[in-house]
Amino acid sequence: MSGNIPREPEPVPELGAEPEMHNPAVQDCRESLEMTRLEALHTLDTCRHVIATLELTRLRKTRTGLYHWIAFWERLYERSFANLLTSRVMAALYKVDALFRAVAFELHQLTQRTELSVASASTEREILGILERMESEVSKKGRRRRRKAQHLLDKMRHSMELIPVKVGNELFDDMKRGVFALDVYCDYHPGDPAAERTEQTWSQHYIDQPVGLVAVSPYLYRQWRETAVSSITSLPLTAYSPNTRWTDTLEWPNDGSIEDGRSIPGEG
Repeated sequence: MSGNIPREPEPVPELGAEPEMHNPAVQDCRESLEMTRLEALHTLDTCRHVIATLELTRLRKTRTGLYHWIAFWERLYERSFANLLTSRVMAALYKVDALFRAVAFELHQLTQRTELSVASASTEREILGILERMESEVSKKGRRRRRKAQHLLDKMRHSMELIPVKVGNELFDDMKRGVFALDVYCDYHPGDPAAERTEQTWSQHYIDQPVGLVAVSPYLYRQWRETAVSSITSLPLTAYSPNTRWTDTLEWPNDGSIEDGRSIPGEG
């Protein structure tokens, strides 16, 4: 009696069958999956870069814009009136900054979670579904951010009109761009080189020009000057209350004590 243990017969491959690792169809499927995964990860990396770039650009433009606008107000108006405008705008800017930073952080976190899901996905359909869900979530966060930003800026506009001054739509939209770096819908502004150049060089166009018009936007101020607008009622920022202490223009006798020609507060 032999001590050898009998072995089970090895399975015989079916006629015409190929091992899975050498099956061209399976190999193509795997390559397609990995290509889709790489493309998705590249897209997500681009998204992360765009999120950071948009927010950093907004922060830079708001700081620069606020500096130029405040300088313009202080040159055009009496300091106490300029300070009123500045305080209203800065209060809103702090809140808008906090909102956009928070949403940018949420989007960054969402991108990271999506990358992990894509890296572990086992099919192309799963990867595409992950990206679609992320796109839907990004849209939802963007809509929420726009609604909140619009609410904050509407409150700022109302607080400015309580000074009281009238803030027209043209001025309001230009303030969104110049101070908050937002478009009319309260999303990231793509930029306006002409307006930004005017804000940076407004003092060059202001020198030796009489202050007959009232505006709080350096860009609109220059436009009105160039088009020779003379009707004070057509301007987007004017005092509108008959009892307001602040007047837009005033025929003030210049005895030499008024050197720069800025508007003078009324006496009632």
